[in-house]
Amino acid sequence: MDPMALLDLLGFSTGEVERMVLVLSRLSGLALSAPFFSRSVGSMRFRAVFFMAMTVVVYPLVPPWAHEGKGLVGLMFMAVIAEVMVGAVFGLMVHFALVSTQLAGNIMGFQMGLSMAQVMDPTSGMQEGVLSNLLYMAALMLFLIMDGHHLLLEGIVRSFRSIPLGAGLPSAETLLEAVVEAVSKLFVLGIMISAPIIAATMLLYLGMGLINRASPQIQVFFLSMPLAQLMGLMIMGVTLAVFAEVFVREMETFVTLAYRVVGL
Repeated sequence: MDPMALLDLLGFSTGEVERMVLVLSRLSGLALSAPFFSRSVGSMRFRAVFFMAMTVVVYPLVPPWAHEGKGLVGLMFMAVIAEVMVGAVFGLMVHFALVSTQLAGNIMGFQMGLSMAQVMDPTSGMQEGVLSNLLYMAALMLFLIMDGHHLLLEGIVRSFRSIPLGAGLPSAETLLEAVVEAVSKLFVLGIMISAPIIAATMLLYLGMGLINRASPQIQVFFLSMPLAQLMGLMIMGVTLAVFAEVFVREMETFVTLAYRVVGL
């Protein structure tokens, strides 16, 4: 069947199809990097249909791009790549907050002697530490509770006004400042979450070192590992409420950074 005849049958012009492709490209970039949307949860076909349906709903609200309907394949290809990168950068800014919980889990697992304990995460298809996977899933649940997925969708839709189709990436200065600030906050948040266990285990190992110095016959290594794990799990249970409060507060900062990247 002739593609042009099919477009006429559906009531779409060539320019409208180009606009839908660019809108879908930006939404696809969000699906590649954003928390929740980038995880392998549910059917891939369902997610594809969801973003295509969003494209059909959003594209009438998006202004035409500068070369709409001209059939310029080279410019269209470059515009598609740029739109995917805009959506990916927007989602990545928010995903840094959840990556910080994985960093905290790795630090805590190392301090507690659980760094060798790995589990398969079915949503990412990778082996991760037990504590990092646990904290990531808890953070993802908090992200959904605070309607973070709605904030992502709202931000990506509003970005079509601040960064029109075909306008390319945000300015290098804005992008570099946002990435540097997000990465620095990632490490700060990871250290903040793991700080109680770092302090407790350091005191435990210091005490065990003094015991070993006073009585070398005691096998402090075999005593310190189960004690560190027991104490670490107890501290995690006590500080979960604080973890939730800190994460929700810092998540708002990462969402603000993502909005700043796209000029909102």
